[in-house]
Amino acid sequence: MSKPTESHGPGRVIGIIVTALAVAGGYFGLEFIRGKKIPDHLLHHPAMSVPDLLTVSDAEQLRALAREMAVFPTNVQDVKFYKALREDIGEAVPPIVTDDPDAPLACPHRFLVPNVNRTACVLPGRIDIGRHYILTGGLHGHRETHDRLVSRVLSFGRYIFNPADYPVIKDLFSRDNFQAAARAVCPADQQTLDPFQFNLIVQVPGQTVPLHIDAPYFWGASRFEFPQWLLAAMVFSNLFKDRFINQVQVVAYFHEWNDVDVRSGNFAYFPEGSKNPKQLLARPRAGSIIDGSKTVHAADVYLPESKPPVLDQAKRNALELVDDEVGGWKLTSENQTVRRYKDDELRWTVVYRARCFASEAERTRYHESTERISFEDIVGVFEQDLIKRGSLSKAGDALAMDRLQFALLLLDTYVAYPFGDAVVPLNYCALTKVWPKAYIFLKYFCN
Repeated sequence: MSKPTESHGPGRVIGIIVTALAVAGGYFGLEFIRGKKIPDHLLHHPAMSVPDLLTVSDAEQLRALAREMAVFPTNVQDVKFYKALREDIGEAVPPIVTDDPDAPLACPHRFLVPNVNRTACVLPGRIDIGRHYILTGGLHGHRETHDRLVSRVLSFGRYIFNPADYPVIKDLFSRDNFQAAARAVCPADQQTLDPFQFNLIVQVPGQTVPLHIDAPYFWGASRFEFPQWLLAAMVFSNLFKDRFINQVQVVAYFHEWNDVDVRSGNFAYFPEGSKNPKQLLARPRAGSIIDGSKTVHAADVYLPESKPPVLDQAKRNALELVDDEVGGWKLTSENQTVRRYKDDELRWTVVYRARCFASEAERTRYHESTERISFEDIVGVFEQDLIKRGSLSKAGDALAMDRLQFALLLLDTYVAYPFGDAVVPLNYCALTKVWPKAYIFLKYFCN
């Protein structure tokens, strides 16, 4: 008797997806599965594209600066470039101890990762971004496994908080056309710029930037005091709007290639709602300008037909300049070369960020202020709102909760990134991370 043919008809597909949704409800939380709309206060903000914002000389000097820097860690290691007073809200736990000294550091919960000193397991600074991205598959709903998706967003960068120390950056940021473009996005009554950061970001083929808002600043709270996911929840909630500081982000491209119709990697943002994002093309020397701390944005996959190497985010991964006769760059993991790239295979951006103030006096007041919001005060504001929503019963419940569960409650309640444009918004392929046997069925529907 011949072996029965395996059936993959509509009924079986629907059954697999329904089962995957049920598992996702337990894995990510039912609130997460329902999906959300971007809140009104994060819509209808200005954005613009400026061709030739960089000169040819600017782009050449930025490429030279990148080669001088030589080593670009993954963006999950951005806390190496600054120190936060609080990298967790109390959810930190010891890593799992094994007898194998060469084993990667492991954490006891699926959402926890090793901290920058590798002494504890904490929520990633941008768990708000990562959890949404893995669940949905990103802007265009990739149907890929957890590890493949993570590798797509492990771009590489250097985060600099003293831009005046770099002549090419100082000159670029102070130029009239650059200042005018930046001020065009700041509110009309807040035209004093306060530059505070620039990043050099590089992506390898197949990588993307997931939906996110930039790290916000408040009077009395920033990434130097609190985890960025908590600050993002504060923005989405609109409960701290009286302390919110407007800012401007300029993303300028200094790669040399210009075939954007093939390579893509374009800037995408959501000014009008959770559907139909607008795009600004990633043309060389062009600039995309927006307040990224109050507009949800992302980037299309760069060279979408390519797949980046699968990297373990718990390991030390970096893109490093190759100093030999071949040249180019090498992607390394724990100092082992994984893949090599030519200069023209990379997507390079310089990112400028500045706060917007009403006057020089207000900018000075910000820098001289010693006022800080305490963690307890932040929790108190959230707690009052959560009681009104019926999520908590009484005062004191928030701080009495398990801190990891409280963090997830904040994320589920307030953070509202849109789902991608796929018909089924759930990336069921990522569920094989916690339900490995599902791969037997899902492999037919996953990339």
